[in-house]
Amino acid sequence: MAVSYAQTLSTDMIVSEIESLLDWRVDIMRQCFFPASVTKPADPYAPSALLMWCKREAERNAIDRKVAERLTLVHDELCQVAKATIDLSANGQPITVETYDAFENQFEGFITQIRRLQQDVSDAVVAVDSLTGLRTVAGMRNDIKREQDRFDRKGTSFSIANVEVDGLDELGQRFDRRSMEAIYTNVAQVVARTVRSFDDAYYLGKGEYLIVLKHVEFMDACSVMDRLRNELENTPVFMPNSEKLRITASFGIAEALQRESPELAIEHAKSALRLAKAGGGNRVKEFLERSALEQYARDLHKS
Repeated sequence: MAVSYAQTLSTDMIVSEIESLLDWRVDIMRQCFFPASVTKPADPYAPSALLMWCKREAERNAIDRKVAERLTLVHDELCQVAKATIDLSANGQPITVETYDAFENQFEGFITQIRRLQQDVSDAVVAVDSLTGLRTVAGMRNDIKREQDRFDRKGTSFSIANVEVDGLDELGQRFDRRSMEAIYTNVAQVVARTVRSFDDAYYLGKGEYLIVLKHVEFMDACSVMDRLRNELENTPVFMPNSEKLRITASFGIAEALQRESPELAIEHAKSALRLAKAGGGNRVKEFLERSALEQYARDLHKS
């Protein structure tokens, strides 16, 4: 079902929810870093008024259930990270940069989902593809531009992967539209369960996908995509004619560069995808703009 948002989500509701979340975040940080100043323990359960609204609207089919489910997932994971952070502090263990970043990344992921919900309502954008359940290309470039802006301000890197099912022409000659849709949906399901809740996955149409991997080093992002490639290869598609079909996909992945156009990262990912397909498919290819020596020096500096 296409997204059909009720026009009842006011700006005041969004502002109020974000303000509540920011206050909650301050309480968490104060308890972790200045426990002696706290008179009341911080609540690990994040504010959820907007989440409850979203669930109610989904139950009466005013918004797509997948939107409510995704918001719930990111909210629940934020609460889990908050509880783990509070527990560390309560046990007298120091809060590391890694622990702090995990909380901040999940917090930003939830705020992003709220802002997208607001945009989808105000702009009447069909944000979720009815076939695959992934986000659509509507708003995709604006999403990536926001991620690029965050990268430029905070240095939180991200990578983009362009994915395409192998042998689409042959599959299209062999199967009808309904069967091809079963393939596209199967790939989307594997993508959704492999990437993290605050990563973004888009369906571009005709067996092509784009994934934005956030807050992760480039080589780790490549490892995630190789795991996804392997998962796809080993997850059969149950076709409408009862055939169990095995498919593969090719991946091109590129790292965003600070103070560059987000379009550039997309083009680099597409270029790497072409190399993966030319190499026979079922592989992950990285876009490496640097020379081999420059890349070696960069990797050595990171290690």
